[in-house]
Amino acid sequence: MEQAGQCAAIGPSEPLVSVVIATHNRPAVLHQTLKSLVGQTLQDWEAMVIGDACRPDTATTVAAFGDARISYIDLPVNFGEQSGPNNIGFARARGRFVAILNHDDLWFPDHLTSMSGWIDATGADVVIARGAVIESAASKGSRHMILGTGRHGFYDPVTTVGFGSAQMVRRTSLPRLGPWRPASQCVCESSQDWLFRAWRNGAVIATMPHLTVLMLHSGKREGSYARDTAQEQEELMNAMSSPDALRVRILGNAEEPAPLKRFRYLKRRLLAALGIHPRARSFRRQFRHGVFIAMLRQTRGLPPMPEREPDAEALLARYRHDRRPEAG
Repeated sequence: MEQAGQCAAIGPSEPLVSVVIATHNRPAVLHQTLKSLVGQTLQDWEAMVIGDACRPDTATTVAAFGDARISYIDLPVNFGEQSGPNNIGFARARGRFVAILNHDDLWFPDHLTSMSGWIDATGADVVIARGAVIESAASKGSRHMILGTGRHGFYDPVTTVGFGSAQMVRRTSLPRLGPWRPASQCVCESSQDWLFRAWRNGAVIATMPHLTVLMLHSGKREGSYARDTAQEQEELMNAMSSPDALRVRILGNAEEPAPLKRFRYLKRRLLAALGIHPRARSFRRQFRHGVFIAMLRQTRGLPPMPEREPDAEALLARYRHDRRPEAG
């Protein structure tokens, strides 16, 4: 629900881009992510920050920007993962294009300019930017991973990986492509499940050969939600003042996913043609049903997923111990 003192995007004109940011109790990193949005060379946007039952400091962080283009909606009940908040943002978006920005990721200043131009240039329904998965200092020398590569400039269901912050979609295509599915219904990450279903539904998905996204996965950073430090994001934002120098630095310590052998590629391509996500078998071998999100939440320092059908006793416990101040 919208709270008192929050900024709301108002006005009759529709923005070029609607930006959807799902968040949960990480105001320090959210502040840096919003800085990367406010610093875009394309300024014709609106942003909807969807809080997943957040503490009051999230609303304070959003309000501190004093930007009428940024609205904040906080869910009264915790959904537990970003598919729900993202779908709320999709439903409320007014822009010609809709982009996702995860609350701990960063965009280079030309991201929206480049993406909105590329989606028109290709006539695509969806466009995926190149993104770098930034390894933390604790990863002991691991190289950054470059994702978003396609085949001849378009999405390949076998090899293309485009996480949420690298995606932009035409709003008029959303009814045909559908919402994000809950993680419990997916056989891979929710963002990859959506891309695959969009491709199956006939979407034209282009890949943009330009590095504009930095992804700092909280699932690779022990206790990331418990600490909510933003040192990595702050350092990268400072380096954004020289964007190409930062790109050179990142690409100089990066790699791409290893190519598949031809037989393995063709086998997975056949699975895709049959409507089976090419990574479904390997993903399920590694993560039994429900294990993936449970593992991520444990790594992040979060409690287990909230119960979807709590009994009366569980509800009583929630209202006794999870009270938040009401808007005055």
